[in-house]
Amino acid sequence: MQVLLFQVSPSIEKQLMQRLRPHGISVCAVSQEAYTTPIGVLLGLRKAQRVLPPLGFAFAEPMLLMHGLSDRMVDTVLAELRAANIRIDLKAITTPTNLAWNAMQIYAELRKERESFLANRK
Repeated sequence: MQVLLFQVSPSIEKQLMQRLRPHGISVCAVSQEAYTTPIGVLLGLRKAQRVLPPLGFAFAEPMLLMHGLSDRMVDTVLAELRAANIRIDLKAITTPTNLAWNAMQIYAELRKERESFLANRK
């Protein structure tokens, strides 16, 4: 069970490590240089075949990606975020499809989904 963090401060990374480790969830902050690496490769599930060069791109906001968590453990992660008063709006769970994507693709998709959701609420 693992949580990948993108564009978070070291203090938030440390807080989440302290809160999630007792639940058996490891936490890893992903460097900007790895944003073009497929998620499955970052997680050690796949071998790198074709990786784009780093683009030096920073996200405008943090993102959290959960891998290998049951529904109950996802709820635990969300509860720990709330308890620590940590706001990360862009959150996702790995799927067979998005394991082939890189962080930039997931980030773009999450932002698009949020914009669509907000537009439909009006």
